[in-house]
Amino acid sequence: MQLHFSSGSPDSHACESRREGNWIVFTCPQCEEFERRINFETGEQHTTPSANPYILHQGSFMPAGFEADHLGAN
Repeated sequence: MQLHFSSGSPDSHACESRREGNWIVFTCPQCEEFERRINFETGEQHTTPSANPYILHQGSFMPAGFEADHLGAN
């Protein structure tokens, strides 16, 4: 499982991600109020926008160990 969202803009902020149960939570280290949650089982999404609507955000999530286990790394 790998999740990714992107604004497609070179001027966007890179978000950090973590898992909380069935939710992947993306937060922006530069915009404290920004949060995007994606439920990987249902596809449901919730976003709390940043105070500046012109800032675009992007992020990805890969579970710890997934890359090494599934990409042939030792």
